[in-house]
Amino acid sequence: MKPWVFVHGDRHLSHVKRKIWFLPPDFTSVYFVKARYLQKFVLVMTLNIFADKERYCAATFDNGGPYWHVCTPGQFTEILFETDDDYRFIMNTVAIAVASSQVKIVTFAIMSNHVHFILEGAKEDCLDFFDKIKRRLKRYLQDSGRYVNLDGFKTDPIPIETLESLRIEVVYVNRNGYLVHPEHTPFSYPWGSSSLFFNNIQPLAGLAPYSNLTVLEKRAVCKGRAVDLPGNYIVANGLILPQCYCNLNKGMALFRDAHHYFSMLSKKYEAYSEVAGRLHDQIFLTDEEMLATMKMAGRKRFGESRISMLPVKDKMDLAKDMRLQYNATEGQIQRLLRLDRKIVAELFGK
Repeated sequence: MKPWVFVHGDRHLSHVKRKIWFLPPDFTSVYFVKARYLQKFVLVMTLNIFADKERYCAATFDNGGPYWHVCTPGQFTEILFETDDDYRFIMNTVAIAVASSQVKIVTFAIMSNHVHFILEGAKEDCLDFFDKIKRRLKRYLQDSGRYVNLDGFKTDPIPIETLESLRIEVVYVNRNGYLVHPEHTPFSYPWGSSSLFFNNIQPLAGLAPYSNLTVLEKRAVCKGRAVDLPGNYIVANGLILPQCYCNLNKGMALFRDAHHYFSMLSKKYEAYSEVAGRLHDQIFLTDEEMLATMKMAGRKRFGESRISMLPVKDKMDLAKDMRLQYNATEGQIQRLLRLDRKIVAELFGK
């Protein structure tokens, strides 16, 4: 028998690049003459699995589309949603609007004065979907006795043209809720679909289908006349559950697996900052994320990732960059750069 050859019965697998699916079913009976070849073979198998997953993601992307980021600029709109009832209304409005539209929702997030949607469909259909939401919102605010100028609540869909761009946009939207509200995690922010990504554990059995509700109950859900909705819509505590009308399987299939998604959720801060800048949106980073971003910026600008070693002048320049690009708070700048509170106050004109 040749040395360095994998043996299985009478079969010789002499090429470590052999595809994993060509291995015999009783793979456990395969033995290896050299341990280092086992390591090489496992590496090749891992690379093959990675490549197969990436091809599946690419096929998911290519077989759909076009994709759009539909959002509103929060800085031009006052607070729209203050109470849980307000948020339930807009969530149910999204469910009603998509039921009569030609778009699919990949993911979305509702914030207090703006919204984010990642949609699949024609641009004109995306605009039609958004107009339906805006009309219902205007009527709801009027009926609530609130006058809110909705001139700034408008959108110009942004095309998403590559798989990696779509991944970044999806994660950007899913980060919004829990970054703005520190009491939440990615799995607990309720006003959107982010909590359902790789966490679809909410049981639907025993919950009331919308079609089984009385007319009065339907009116309460719709905040107006009862609307005919798809039979798969489920209602819990007055809320049409987003897993009934979001294409979660499509959204999750854009990532190789849960580890890939969570890795992107906690990294790529600079990419999300670029998205925020393009949308004229705000990005918020936790202290841990801000510190990692400061280290990267320090290494890039000053050749030093140990920010505690930077002179005060460089720390002040870095503080300005973090404030401008990442909305770092004065507290974060003071804590993480270890700058005196008076210096930070003077730095930002206070």
